Order: sequence, then C-alpha cells, then structure tokens
Amino acid sequence: MNEDLSVRAAEAAATAGPKVQAPRPSAGKRQGHLDEIASHLGDRLDTRVKINLGARKGQINIDFATIGDLNRILAVLGEPGFGSN
Repeated sequence: MNEDLSVRAAEAAATAGPKVQAPRPSAGKRQGHLDEIASHLGDRLDTRVKINLGARKGQINIDFATIGDLNRILAVLGEPGFGSN
C-alpha cells in the first residue's frame, strides 16, 4: 500500500518471490529395508534380485541365466513357463 501499486502490480510482486517446492520423497531412506526384501526374495527364487525405489515408482529386477532358469523361477511364482500355452 505504501508504494501505490495497482492491483496487477501487487499481484506480480506477490508472486515474484522465491518459489517454495514441496519436499520430494527420498529414494535412499528405505534402501536398507528394500535390500533385505530383495535378499529374501532372491533366496526364495534362488537368483539375484534387485529392488530400486525412485521418487515416483519402483522396479524389481530378477536375474535369470537361461530359459530353463526362467521357467524354474516362473514355476516358483506359480506362473506357466515361457513357451507354454
């Protein structure tokens, strides 16, 4: 009010300040727990499992060496094997 600003100029001055961003989720905070889950799942599937958690989504990677190994993993998960109808 002391600067005799118009309504538009006051709005512009009010929005010109530094923008405050909401804190983003940190992927690294839960990595120890995710490593434990990956280890347990890897033991059950008898292969290496990696779990990655990003800010918006996660990913599970299950390694396999051959099609036979893939079919074994799928059988443990209760899924039909690769190439089965």
